[in-house]
Order: sequence, then structure tokens, then C-alpha cells
Amino acid sequence: MKLMMSHGALVKDINQRMQVHLQEIRNLNEMNQRFQDDNQELRDLCCFLDDDRQKGRKLAREWQRFGRYTASVMRQEVASYQNKLQELENKQQELIRDNLELKKLCLCLDEERNRGTCAQCGEPLSGRRDDGDGSSSSTNNEELGLLSPIHSSFSPYRMGQNLDDSNQRHRSVINAQVLQYIKSLERKIQELEEGKFRDMKNKMNHSFYSKNSWTDANSRDHLKLNDNITLSKPEAVVHAMKVLEVHEQMEKSLESDLESEELAEGEKALVREMCNVAWRKLEDGPS
Repeated sequence: MKLMMSHGALVKDINQRMQVHLQEIRNLNEMNQRFQDDNQELRDLCCFLDDDRQKGRKLAREWQRFGRYTASVMRQEVASYQNKLQELENKQQELIRDNLELKKLCLCLDEERNRGTCAQCGEPLSGRRDDGDGSSSSTNNEELGLLSPIHSSFSPYRMGQNLDDSNQRHRSVINAQVLQYIKSLERKIQELEEGKFRDMKNKMNHSFYSKNSWTDANSRDHLKLNDNITLSKPEAVVHAMKVLEVHEQMEKSLESDLESEELAEGEKALVREMCNVAWRKLEDGPS
């Protein structure tokens, strides 16, 4: 009996221990499962980070290639811009030299014009010219004083130029041709001005006695002005005759009182005012 009781107690103790061991096994299985899940998550995270690293490396290589390409393009562009800048500097130097040569040519032509004399009156051709429209090509003493130091400042530069003999001969031939061409143009212009002056003077003499008192007064002033500037200012006389013709047309239009006239009253007043301004300009010319 005692043996059976001891055996039962032993079996009961063994069962309790087995229950404890089973519980520990269950807990260990749960912990193992959690560790496996965490391990899987860590693997996934490592794979994601590895993919991101591969993408970053690929992007870095792309940026490196792009940087090399951009640097090469920039070097080419900088080289091309430097070449263009050098070409522009060379062109600028050429333009400066051409400008200096043109200035010298203008000075030479001005000297030739100043040395020239009129074929009819024997006076120098460097007299004042006033067209009556506000423009003037007269050269005063101050301008002549400024031209001489400029010419003197250009002479050493011209003497210091290292040009070939062929270029110098070619340039001298071109300068001579240009000078001859300009002289021929001056002669033609003078002939045309003389012809226009004769025609305008004939028209003025023809229409002088048919004007009213106001036109007669203006024409007398104009004739006095013509006596002063006949030899030196033929272009001013031409402009004065044009002003007289405009006055005649205005007077005729006022006398006829036509309603279909081309100019309105405001435009007539404007033209009349412009004519008066031209007369004042011509009267102030000799003074």
C-alpha cells in the first residue's frame, strides 16, 4: 500500500514536471516564432536598403557622367567664346584702323577743299554755307583750330605704321580715285546749283511784279538777301525761292476761296509759320 502511494506521488510529481516543461516549450516556440518574424522583417529591410544603395550608386554614376559631359561642354563653349572674343577684338582693331584712315582721308579732303578756289569768283571754296533749313556745313576758326592738332596727332601714328609697300600703293591709288570722284561730284553739284539758281532767279523776276504789298516787301528783302549771298550761298537762294513759291500758292488759295483746297486752315497757319521761320533764318544768315 505504501508502495502504491509512493508510486502515485511519484507519477503526480512527474506529470507536474512535464506540464512545466510543456509550458516552457510553448513559450520557447512563441519566442522562436517572434524571432523568426523579426528576422524576416530585418531581411526585408536589408534588401530594401541594398536596393536603395544600388539606386544611389547608379544615380551617383549618372551624375558623375553628367558632370563630366557638362564640364566638357563648358570647356568647348568657353574655348569657342574665347575664339569669338579674339575675333571680335581683331575686328575692333581693324575697325579702329579703318576709322583712323577715314579720319585721315577726311582731313586730306578738307585740306584739298580749303586749298581749292572757285572757278567763277576766285574766292576759296571753304566759305560758309547755310541752306536755310537749320543745317550748316560751315567751318569756323575753332573747328579749324581743332582739326590741326588732330591732324598733327594722327601724323606720328601714320608714320609709325608698319604696312607693306603694296598695301601703301593700293591705298594711295584708292585715295586718289576717291579724291577725284569727290571733286567731280563737287563740280556737278556746283553746276546743278548754278542752273537751279538761274531758273529760280528767272521765275522770281517774272513773278516779282505780280505780288501784293506784303509779298513785295518780302521779295525786296529776299532780293537784298540774294545780293549778299549770290556768290557764296546758292542753295540758300534756292530754299528762299521755294519759300516764295509756297507764299504765292497760299495767297492764290486765299484769293480763290475754294472749299476743296488740299490744306485746312490749321495746316495753312502751320505752313505760314514755317515760312516765316525760314524767312527769319535767311535774314539772320549774313549776320
